Amino acid sequence: MLEGIQKSKLKVMIAITLSLFLASCGGETPAPVTRTTAPDIEQPSDAAQENILPDETTVGTLQVEAEEDIIIGIMLPLSGSEGETGKALLRAATMALFDAYNPSVKLLPFDTQADYAQTKIVAEQAVEAGVSVVIGPLLASNVEAAGDVLAPHGITLIGFSNDSGVAKEGRFIMGFMPETEVKRVLNYAYQSGMRKYAALVPQGRYGNRVQAIFGETVSSAGADILAIESYPPDMEALEDPVKRIASYDERRKNRRDEIRFLRSLSDDLTDEIADDIEKSEVLEDVEYEAILLPEGGDLLKNLAPLLPFYEVDPNKIKLLGTGLWSDESLLREPPLQGAWFAGPQPEAPLSFMARFEEAYGEAPPRIATLAYDAMSLVSFLIREDMDVNSVKDRFSADILTSETGFMGVDGLFRFLPDGTIERTLAVLEVNRRGFKVIDPAPEAFPSFGFALSR
Repeated sequence: MLEGIQKSKLKVMIAITLSLFLASCGGETPAPVTRTTAPDIEQPSDAAQENILPDETTVGTLQVEAEEDIIIGIMLPLSGSEGETGKALLRAATMALFDAYNPSVKLLPFDTQADYAQTKIVAEQAVEAGVSVVIGPLLASNVEAAGDVLAPHGITLIGFSNDSGVAKEGRFIMGFMPETEVKRVLNYAYQSGMRKYAALVPQGRYGNRVQAIFGETVSSAGADILAIESYPPDMEALEDPVKRIASYDERRKNRRDEIRFLRSLSDDLTDEIADDIEKSEVLEDVEYEAILLPEGGDLLKNLAPLLPFYEVDPNKIKLLGTGLWSDESLLREPPLQGAWFAGPQPEAPLSFMARFEEAYGEAPPRIATLAYDAMSLVSFLIREDMDVNSVKDRFSADILTSETGFMGVDGLFRFLPDGTIERTLAVLEVNRRGFKVIDPAPEAFPSFGFALSR
């Protein structure tokens, strides 16, 4: 926690961290940030506070004497189109470094510029700098590039991507994997009695991954898939896929045919029924009970209202989503009221975001928790009493794939030998007052094999 450290002093430390970008952007190995005081203990002494507030002429050289310095590399896009996100993740990692309070640990940032070739260059620099482990990069292609350079030197990488395609032994990913989220919310829907499903998925690799786990999960449960449609990432091209998955034209034809049949009977009673159907202008219900919408942001805000427009009633058909729905701006969307999605328990991430905003004066992107948890994990493994031959061994696959896992801001997680990540997730309901937990995250992992159904 950040109690006991004055906000102005934290801002100075932020300036120190951000100043390191200049070194990494220039292609030289940047100076490390070293943790010197613990924010979650009593007010630091004057001497410790002086270490947080160095003279501006010493920016980038904040260090303390230690028997053995442990250098942790962090690779992020600190400039370019992804620069703001990268800087936020570096700030989050710096918070974790402060919280860990280990003077021997130094955090060394490298700017990938969100570029494959540049990532390989800075990965070589990280090797030369003697890093023991690397957290980051952010993008899948950069994780792959850095991992290829680091692996021959026995340096473990913990990247922030959610793309399972770039994970492998010794190259782990921290990102929220859509497979885990989809499986969790579908399991809960099935346990709630739903047996007939549809899915509206984006085109591309992410959508393909979602569609694969959707089909696998529903089929293995013995439930039915009644419709799947895909759509391009284009606001102007959403109507036709929604219209198709709603069977709108077919249902309208059925309605017209029913009215025509009733009138053909030439009976006062059937004529009255036909009049009522015409006045109601309501189509017959779709056959499925739940529809998966693994989308977020503005696309989801445009996609969701099209469902009731084409007569898919959210009061009758349960809308299901992924962690992309963890966005407070969605709370005001009428079609999403009462919808379910899978994600971390919200209390700890919200607390972290409040701390971040208090320290840095701006709200972080949701994925900033990944950098905080990665740095916290590394700090935890450094201070644990282990029978290992070197610092690098503390981050070996045998240790990172602990069956019991590790607790972070985003809840319990563990790595698998193939480099992917497992998380225990809650099921949340969208409500105007906030995201309501309707099924808490499991408190422990099952035996290896992953089955988070409750």
